[in-house]
Amino acid sequence: MIKKLVAAAAAAGATAALALGSPSFAATAPTLAGPDARIGYGPVELSGTAAPGASVQLYETAIVFDDLEPADDWANGGGPVTATADSGGHWRLQRILDSGFYFQVESEGVRSNKLTVRIQQNPVLTLTSTSANTVSAHVEASPGEPTLAAQVQVNLSGGWTTIAAGEIGADGTFDGTARNVPAGSHAFRAYVGADPSNGVLAGYSAARNLTVAGTSAPAKPTGSVQFTKIQYRAKSLNAEWVLVTNNTGATVDLRSWTIRDATNHVYTFTSTYRLSSKGAVYVHTGKGTNSSAHRYWGRTGYIWNDGGDTAILRDAKGKTVDTCKWGAGSGVTVC
Repeated sequence: MIKKLVAAAAAAGATAALALGSPSFAATAPTLAGPDARIGYGPVELSGTAAPGASVQLYETAIVFDDLEPADDWANGGGPVTATADSGGHWRLQRILDSGFYFQVESEGVRSNKLTVRIQQNPVLTLTSTSANTVSAHVEASPGEPTLAAQVQVNLSGGWTTIAAGEIGADGTFDGTARNVPAGSHAFRAYVGADPSNGVLAGYSAARNLTVAGTSAPAKPTGSVQFTKIQYRAKSLNAEWVLVTNNTGATVDLRSWTIRDATNHVYTFTSTYRLSSKGAVYVHTGKGTNSSAHRYWGRTGYIWNDGGDTAILRDAKGKTVDTCKWGAGSGVTVC
């Protein structure tokens, strides 16, 4: 009898130990999903899964700080931001984005995956033209982060050209005035640059049409040497080039003529180079063997900026013969 009682007690003890060592349930790890980016300031929807009926608490931080903390429900007087999973285990909530953010949720003491949501600039452009060949532009950045690059561009001859540039001010706006804009109806747009450290992506405004008062821009004089086309976005240095055309009725000696960009990188036609009437020459950025139709700058890095630049052609006396200016566009511009 004693042996039976001892055996029974031992079995009961083993069962109790097993029960204590193995919990009856394990917490369900929550999940978190959302968009990769939002365009402009405003709400973003977050969603995910958790145990049915479980409370989910949101943690967040601006990317620039990278210190996840409980989100504050400032819209409702403060406190944690929570959601409750429905009977199917699904939950959702919204947060306002004014920069790029990291998000995470916690439920039943378990954290979810970490989610990155960036924000893309969505500027608003306002235009007026009250003087001849002059355009006044007001750009409102969204989000309104100061010091970001700002540009106003016009579409002329199928390519976008920057006509005003600066940076977003402390109030989240940029104001610029462009002169010598050809008269007529043109499409305009605004560009605001990126801030990778804060999860802000560059973006363009919607294009806006404006009729510019005044007279049409004077055509380049016939019988001149001028830029006719520029390939400024390229996969190799020699695929980046400017095309110079001699529209005069005679051969022109280009010796000591120069081509330069807005930051004064200079190419010089150093030897006697005669460009025949109606002839054209490509000046490639990289290295190669010069010929009558192709010259090589000899650079080891790109010259022409994709976001906008100015090519300047000067004769041997330093007089500016032609310029070609462009903004961010397709990668090639017709001058």
